[in-house]
Amino acid sequence: MFRLSAFILLCTAFLLTASPEAAAQKRTATGVYHPTFERRWILIDSTLKNNWRSVSGHCGPGLTDSFVYSFWCNLQFYWDTYFTQLGLLKHGEIKLAEGGVNNLLHLADSLGFAPNANAEWGSNRSQPPYLSMMVKELYPYLQNKNWLKNAYRILLKEYQFWTDTSIYAIENHNTSIAGLQRYFHHATKNQLLELYHPELTSRFAFSTTADTADMLAIASNYAAEAETGMDFTTRFEHRCPDFAAVDLNCNLYLYETNFEWMEKELGIEGGYAWAQKPAVRKALINKYCWNEKRGIYLDYDFVNKRHSNIAAATMLSPLYAGIASAQQSKRTVANLKMLECGWGITSTQAANEKFSFQWDHYSVWAPFQSLSIIALNNYGFKKEAKRIASKYLNLVAANFEKPTPAFFIKNENGVETKVIRQYGKTYEKYTRDGKINDREYNASVLAGWSAGAFAYAYFIVSQH
Repeated sequence: MFRLSAFILLCTAFLLTASPEAAAQKRTATGVYHPTFERRWILIDSTLKNNWRSVSGHCGPGLTDSFVYSFWCNLQFYWDTYFTQLGLLKHGEIKLAEGGVNNLLHLADSLGFAPNANAEWGSNRSQPPYLSMMVKELYPYLQNKNWLKNAYRILLKEYQFWTDTSIYAIENHNTSIAGLQRYFHHATKNQLLELYHPELTSRFAFSTTADTADMLAIASNYAAEAETGMDFTTRFEHRCPDFAAVDLNCNLYLYETNFEWMEKELGIEGGYAWAQKPAVRKALINKYCWNEKRGIYLDYDFVNKRHSNIAAATMLSPLYAGIASAQQSKRTVANLKMLECGWGITSTQAANEKFSFQWDHYSVWAPFQSLSIIALNNYGFKKEAKRIASKYLNLVAANFEKPTPAFFIKNENGVETKVIRQYGKTYEKYTRDGKINDREYNASVLAGWSAGAFAYAYFIVSQH
């Protein structure tokens, strides 16, 4: 639950000679960057490329064979699939990418939304919507209009899930600003209480004897936060439902522009007024999420009518979506120092928090490296994009060659076991200090978006 399950990388052990370069890692937050593991990158990229299929879900005759695991056999997370697909496409694994997208289309068609994960615990919420982008980016490789037509039908259903203002809506994504959406959930009372205890009480020392109403209110805030993919984070001040989320609305803007493209590609006449919808949403995002004083995009607290105090990597979402003006993009990039560290982009800026959070200033997660690279390239910041890509390549390479920490303690049923980490692996999460991130729980060996982000970053750097 909440990313405690990870995709297991079953790569053949790949020997790399230990290097003193790790200790001499040269890094700067901005400006010129001098990577120290550059000669390892091509070797690691080749290793990952040759092992996609060994870590894919094999589901039997007639069923989807997908790296990210199919609906019929193993676990698949929603937004992980997009950032994994970026690497799969660069490595020419079109069939595996198609499998992952088709799995999500099947789920969205069946449920009316793409769930957080294809598991019972992940079915009372979604995750950041990227399925439309997956479809558009995969389509040139397939050139199958029947497939696109079916995907278009399902994506309209998913879009309705996010924008439905009727009493029949699966989830309440409404804000007080017509045209901007928020993250939420549709968990039952019992599911919220189970989330509160033991999940939240064990993480954040919440009272186990609080009133039921208080438990439900707290759990509801965190269940909505889980829908953001950033479970949990300082970004929403722990009141996620009170915010119009900048990344969610940027992604929905892309859905609206993608629908216009799909209708033209499919020759659909008399469709929806997609040309007007994205223009309206773009104006609202710039009106409510752009902070002129700070020069960045922030989530908007529509309850208290102010911006979030905490900057997050999602401040680059308007550049990813092509919403920012040239001036806004320049100011955003000038403020990368809020998040950039020696090993990539952190999830958020530092906050005065009593507890640690998976998605905070200490964490360097794969998806935000890819998002940043795409966003920067979209606006012509090639040098900055290459710098971020190089930092992430170095981060993965350092721990691929010499995992740090070298071991972790596994606790099962009160029995502690020392587990030695092996070289030649990519991991679920990393830190701003260039290490494997074992905060809250021990990081798993993971292909998924960690390998996908590496493949994408290597492609960008090699193109330069």
